[in-house]
Amino acid sequence: MALDIYTWLTQRLHRIPREKPQFITWAVIKGQFGVDYSRMNKFKTVFRAALSQVFLCYPKAKVKVDHGGLTLRNSPPPVSARVIFVEKPGFR
Repeated sequence: MALDIYTWLTQRLHRIPREKPQFITWAVIKGQFGVDYSRMNKFKTVFRAALSQVFLCYPKAKVKVDHGGLTLRNSPPPVSARVIFVEKPGFR
């Protein structure tokens, strides 16, 4: 689950407008990540544990967790863009 959450956050957080945080309810999150869990309490426990693992790899992720769900805020991508110049052999 942690890998799924990481992928979801990395593609989403940098696209959120800076002035418009997005709130996502637990029901919506469970629908995406926890369809195999019948009890919401169990899902929240597992999801929060996985999210704490994600924060170890993506510490700049701006995600607030509360009793109603998650608030997502614009965050830099976890891997910065790089430009690499590759010279062709014999090309000058």
